[in-house]
Amino acid sequence: MSLLWLANADPATAWAHQTWSDLSARPDKARTVVVLPVHGFADHGLGLPLDAEEVVGSAVLRAAITAAGSKSQLLVLPPLRFGAAPYPHAHFGVDPETALDALNEIVASLKASGFSRVLFFNTSPWNAELVATAALDARTSLDLRTYVIGAAGIGLGFHPADINRARTQAVAARLLGRVPTLSNAPADVRDADFRPGCFVQPTPVAFDPSLDSERIFSETAWTLAGLLDEIVAHNTAPSVLPTHPGTIVVPPPLPAGRSRSLVAMTAEQLVAITNKEKALVIIPTSAIEQHGHHLPLGTDAILARLWLAHALPRLAKDAPVFVAPPITYGKSNEHLGFAGTITISARTLRRQLLAIASELKALGFRQIAVLNTHGGNSATIVTTLREIQTSLGLRAGMLSGHYRPAQTPQESAFGFHAGDWETSLMLAGAPELVRMDRAVCEYPAHIGAPGVLRPEGSAAVFAWKTSDISQSGVMGDATLATADKGARWLDESSSALVRKIESLLDSGKP
Repeated sequence: MSLLWLANADPATAWAHQTWSDLSARPDKARTVVVLPVHGFADHGLGLPLDAEEVVGSAVLRAAITAAGSKSQLLVLPPLRFGAAPYPHAHFGVDPETALDALNEIVASLKASGFSRVLFFNTSPWNAELVATAALDARTSLDLRTYVIGAAGIGLGFHPADINRARTQAVAARLLGRVPTLSNAPADVRDADFRPGCFVQPTPVAFDPSLDSERIFSETAWTLAGLLDEIVAHNTAPSVLPTHPGTIVVPPPLPAGRSRSLVAMTAEQLVAITNKEKALVIIPTSAIEQHGHHLPLGTDAILARLWLAHALPRLAKDAPVFVAPPITYGKSNEHLGFAGTITISARTLRRQLLAIASELKALGFRQIAVLNTHGGNSATIVTTLREIQTSLGLRAGMLSGHYRPAQTPQESAFGFHAGDWETSLMLAGAPELVRMDRAVCEYPAHIGAPGVLRPEGSAAVFAWKTSDISQSGVMGDATLATADKGARWLDESSSALVRKIESLLDSGKP
């Protein structure tokens, strides 16, 4: 897993690493299966970090796609992490209606991009029914070909009643590089034989070091690879189930550097955090949307990761600063019409942010700060932060906007998407994802033009969609970008972010 990991997939199959023009020109859209991973955050009685589902599911999915004969026909989206969490051992969930809306909105965006085949790969036992509903809705309402694979179906079950929980725990422990701790929370399972049962607190699983985690991982990955091949061939070619001799190499354990991530903690570690009322929790929000011919669809989310990676190590080691799970998909409907853009509604974004804030309050935190890297989210976020301040009584605000680079007046005014700023930062932080040979200059307005009506930053503005003001998707001059500027701006903006965080911590002291 790299710093820029938005989905655990190699660049050839990662949706977020493509440009909109790459996807627009893709010749095999009719056969391509787009994979939407769905993961939850929960203890599951495994004694492991809350994001064990994603760690296991994403690693197995990547290994399976690498092994599949149909690899070239698969694209992997960033995971959807906010689903149902009906019990206390599950965290950072949303209400079922919001979860279903998010699934439906993402799938509708895929159709708008010209793709017609979607696979939901779900690891969460509490989202199985919602995923099945979304798959049927997409088939009947959008005429998409939809498929569902659950982790339990390949032998890695997280449900408290699943017979493979010990196997799943062994694989998760191997991938996380840690030995599970036996939970002290007493089991609270009721009506297990009365569907759906009531699993308030799953029975703890005692770790069995004799289980061969590498063999289990290999077996499940080959099983998934066969299912992927069958799905790709469905209704497009004779279905031939391949045989997969040999083994799959298990990836190395996750690297260090997850200590500030709340979902990289176990349930006990999360509860044990001290001085929560003085701590600051950062909620990253971004988008998966077009960024011209030269930048990847995941630019906004990648930049959020870059800033945090550069800023957080500059804080004192004991600074009480933590990071909540990111909201990767944003309100990007202005960019629809450019292939690859995924959008959720303002309603769904608001409910996700409100649910995270409510969870943080329930855990004992009192200060939250949103690090937003997509302008289209801003209006919804600001409105929701006011609601959070009033209804939840939390100190809540935006971390964005505390640094502006030195640019020409024209670029400063109207270089607000995929221009010099974003391109330079990407050249500094993720140069392998930038195609400078495709960079263009295209401004939506000029500061010297007569009148005051503008798309942004004026006394009179007009609502716009990207195709109204740009043919390439760029709003700015990407040709000005350099890696040297990006490195300087990344350093300066990260320093400004640190100063803002430290000021919030200082002003939050009694």
